[in-house]
Amino acid sequence: MKHNNDPIKQENKKAIPKFILMSVLGLIGGGVLGFATAFLLDGSDVVETLTAAGVFFTINVAPWLLIALPVVTLAACLPIYFGAKKQLAAWDGEDEAVSGEIEARLSVGMWITGMVIILNFFLAAALFSGFADMEGNPMKLTPVKFFGGLGAFLVTLYITAVVQQKLVDAVKRMNPEKQGSVYDSKFQKKWMESCDEAERAVIGQCAIKAYQAVTITCLALWAVFTLGGMFFSWGFMPAMAVCVIWGVSQSVYCYWCIKLSKPGAAL
Repeated sequence: MKHNNDPIKQENKKAIPKFILMSVLGLIGGGVLGFATAFLLDGSDVVETLTAAGVFFTINVAPWLLIALPVVTLAACLPIYFGAKKQLAAWDGEDEAVSGEIEARLSVGMWITGMVIILNFFLAAALFSGFADMEGNPMKLTPVKFFGGLGAFLVTLYITAVVQQKLVDAVKRMNPEKQGSVYDSKFQKKWMESCDEAERAVIGQCAIKAYQAVTITCLALWAVFTLGGMFFSWGFMPAMAVCVIWGVSQSVYCYWCIKLSKPGAAL
């Protein structure tokens, strides 16, 4: 006997029209964007302009940004750290409002250092790609720019590691139960083990938000790089790199969902 009031089927029927509408609108939007791009680029020198801009950036901008990055990092992070350290010294150990403010300040510092590391590696990749543009190009990647940028890249890695260590140590002084050193390869594991259930729940919610953001970002980047492969001769490698990140994110998430859902699995 069929049950027409099956809540699962009813929920699916309710969601299907919206899903179909969004899919159709996405296909139409993609088609319009593709044809518009092809029309605008027909007979234009956009590709040459973008190529020249990329060469200029790798040779004349990226090295100086790398050299400036350690100074900018210290200028942004030191006030945050010393401000949190001053608050921590005056904290009575009980006022949760003050402790929450200190943790927020330290989290902002960790956020900045994390973004600095990503920017540092991006600029280093741009610097190294400058070698491909040196032959027959009047704009040369001089030894000063290259070795100055390379040295600044290494200095920034050292600075961010030390700043993160100081920030984590401040958190540990405020929460003595926290374990792990940022220089330890098992730092994240030890840190998680020292967190209580409420903190792990927060970490889990943050991880879900990050997973969703990565999925949406990968989809958007795939669309951009696919169009770039069609109209700018980028090839398929950029889209493949995005799909690799996308696949790793999906696989790791599913693997741990399966593993942690088993009876007796340790969280």
